[in-house]
Amino acid sequence: MPYLKLPAPALAELAAKRGYRKDIGGTAVWHYPAENPKGTLLFIHGFRGDHHGLSASAGALVDYDVLIPDLPGYGKTLELELHDLDSYGIWLRELVTELGPDLVILGHSFGSLVVSKAVSQGLEAKAIVLQNPITTRSNQQKDLANRLARGFYAMAISLGRAGSAFLRSWVVVRVMSVAMATSKSPKLRGWIHAQHHRHFSTYRSDRVAHEGFAAASSSSVLDFASSFKLPTLLIAGEKDLIAPLANQIKLQGMIPGSKLEVMKGVGHLTHYEAAAEVAIAIDKFLGEL
Repeated sequence: MPYLKLPAPALAELAAKRGYRKDIGGTAVWHYPAENPKGTLLFIHGFRGDHHGLSASAGALVDYDVLIPDLPGYGKTLELELHDLDSYGIWLRELVTELGPDLVILGHSFGSLVVSKAVSQGLEAKAIVLQNPITTRSNQQKDLANRLARGFYAMAISLGRAGSAFLRSWVVVRVMSVAMATSKSPKLRGWIHAQHHRHFSTYRSDRVAHEGFAAASSSSVLDFASSFKLPTLLIAGEKDLIAPLANQIKLQGMIPGSKLEVMKGVGHLTHYEAAAEVAIAIDKFLGEL
């Protein structure tokens, strides 16, 4: 079986047992190997997280080699001079040059912007997967999650050193986590909140967070859609407020031949709330290439 259909906490635990760290060109990368791999997947995580965020899907994809780097400025990878999309796109293309182009590259949330920017810069890959791709500009959205995020970052900048502690505080992380989670399961919600508290503030400096938020909130994958010539899978959450389904459908129409898989009853946290279903969608997509 190419995937395991288990709850995300169990999948993340399996991934932790299977994975190990290796450094590639200055980037800390976690490798989750398969005994007889059907292919190699490179996962690019979202804003404020690190490789742990996508480890559940890595744990589910037992027949694939999965590589998950910490983005520059997060986790164990050092900072860039500037954390804008141009710089992240260049970083990703350099990493792929080290790894070779026979990869399927997945970007989740902010990671979808990084991947899309790299595609517009000439990124070579076997195929692309965009999971909860950012198809709206956060600085123009009026929903609760986006308004809270803008308010938190604006306050943090105005408060200086105190704002740094505020942005990393238990309260801010919990509010963001509650705003994004849609699961009705107390056990799963508790695990999601614990994951965010453990891994959502691993950025290496306030500059990383502020520059990254500016890049994430002022950009959209729609800006880069015309650059996509590779086979592309879009994975959307039916209840996603940050990346609304209507815009995922619009994006699919802008990328010729792309496929769209919708995770029912799930919001922006498909990597936590539908990790196994995401793995199934990826395996199906790759089987049809």
